Amino acid sequence: MHYYTEAERKNQLNELIGSIESFLPELERSGQYLKQQAVYKQVCALAKQLVSEGFNQEDLSTLSRNVPRLFWLHKEWTPPLEPTKTGGRLTEPEWFLRLEPLESQVSAAAEKLGVIGEY
Repeated sequence: MHYYTEAERKNQLNELIGSIESFLPELERSGQYLKQQAVYKQVCALAKQLVSEGFNQEDLSTLSRNVPRLFWLHKEWTPPLEPTKTGGRLTEPEWFLRLEPLESQVSAAAEKLGVIGEY
């Protein structure tokens, strides 16, 4: 088992910060999830504070748990569908196609902080 070092943890925090900073403009542009936008901003500010002031595993685990999940992607879930501009069939909305990959990066970065190492 490899336990993460402090330097690796700082890199993981910076990865979370970068992914949130890439995600927020798209989220704001969508005009949706206003409550969660504020939480993402708070999480990003706290992650920056932890990088500069130090942290322990409890801090990282708490931060990880506080990152919202917008899309619970599992086999039974589907995004809201919208009609195409030409009418007819329903497709995943443009905002979802833009947000989902970015939200996945944020979630993956947050999940790393909740574990102490890897095999």
